[in-house]
Amino acid sequence: MQPDQIDQKPAGFDEREVNYTHNHKTFLSVLSGGRRADAIAPETGEVGIRLERILVDHVRQQPVSFEGDTGIEAVLTRLHDRLSAFDEEHGDGHLTGLVGSLISARGIIVGVRVTLGAGGQIVYEVGPCTHLAEILQAIEHLDRQLHVTTHGMGCDYDLVAEGYNPFVQAPLDVALVPRTRYTLLNAYLAQTGRYARDMMRCCCATQISLDYARGRSGIDAYRIAVALSPIFMFLTDNVRSFRFSGARRCPRMTRSLVWEEVDPARCGVVPGTFAEGFNTTTYLNWLESLRPILFTDSLGHTTSTGKRTLREVMGDRVFTGSEALGLFTTVYPNVRLGRRMELLQADSLRPRMAVGYAAFVKGIFCNPLALDSAADLIGQVTDEDVSLASYELRVRGWDAIIYGRPTSQIVSALITIARNGIGNTEELALLNVIAELWDFTMVPRDAYVHQEEKAARGW
Repeated sequence: MQPDQIDQKPAGFDEREVNYTHNHKTFLSVLSGGRRADAIAPETGEVGIRLERILVDHVRQQPVSFEGDTGIEAVLTRLHDRLSAFDEEHGDGHLTGLVGSLISARGIIVGVRVTLGAGGQIVYEVGPCTHLAEILQAIEHLDRQLHVTTHGMGCDYDLVAEGYNPFVQAPLDVALVPRTRYTLLNAYLAQTGRYARDMMRCCCATQISLDYARGRSGIDAYRIAVALSPIFMFLTDNVRSFRFSGARRCPRMTRSLVWEEVDPARCGVVPGTFAEGFNTTTYLNWLESLRPILFTDSLGHTTSTGKRTLREVMGDRVFTGSEALGLFTTVYPNVRLGRRMELLQADSLRPRMAVGYAAFVKGIFCNPLALDSAADLIGQVTDEDVSLASYELRVRGWDAIIYGRPTSQIVSALITIARNGIGNTEELALLNVIAELWDFTMVPRDAYVHQEEKAARGW
């Protein structure tokens, strides 16, 4: 063979198409968790929680900034002194996270990551773990360590769990954490909707992840999660104020309203979710039609992908596993697929309520009989039905009719399904922390409304 023939490609060889085909198969493998999409997953009941909160300076009554001697980066640095076994994560020359594990009193190891949102939100990623009590224990341990750390710095800081930062009058009052990723996201999303800056800088969520092929096909479980997403948004509504509006003037499900106005193409319900034939390939086709905005390589370098769609980007070269996974994360539907199913749309909640909400989700989705019961309760729905349910709940609250039933009736039925699906007294007690609020037809935000009404009446 002549030297100039060694690297010659066969006639008609298209390297970009070969790269795309390879990456497409990798993405499908991610979406099926290494299984066929209709496979039955082991009954592990593993749940993960991502809890976002605002670090607030009580003396100044304002969020803590990222930089400075007592800023968030300094807090993370000092926190690492107390969590010395944790590894540091860095981005663009800054300390942006800690990752490690904690061992519970029962000897159970729980994976933990402490990281930052775009607006400096403190984020705990805990699990996945089969034991919710251990997840709560890990969150409370981290909270104690953070409190001791900030107290030792001479600061009166606290973590505030609300769906929207109540201490900010305008989102631009909050500086972005100095990372290329957030700069690129902000530049793109600010062109697509009214509230991109609010979403990135001021919103906080409680996100639950779980194995989505459990007891029935993964897509059926995904559809049930999407159908229930408006109810999850409603039941976890926890916004005290939107740009200093006050709770009484703040509409229900404010955070979901913000997300709807960010980018309709990548938020809400994935088109065709309830159409015949929807599967992981359909989901991937939707993903590939969108612009990924940015790409982070295996070395951690982030670059813009410009106006190109994901399908075009996938032709550049063969991606590593971590690079492929990163390209799943710049879409924000109500329920997102990756290696696990992620329920994105609950507001930030205090730790015990957050874990109670996780128990609610687990009771429904990690028990095949409970999942069947939830499917029967919801019945046949369409993409439009889900959007209408969100609207009705936002406008009418507990008086709304959704999926042909009164809200209070459908919520009561779901609580019963979740309680029966848990079968564990310890986790049942966790569920009851938040379910007892729902039993009185209240959601977390109602406490703020009640307080404002009392103040207005001079009580």
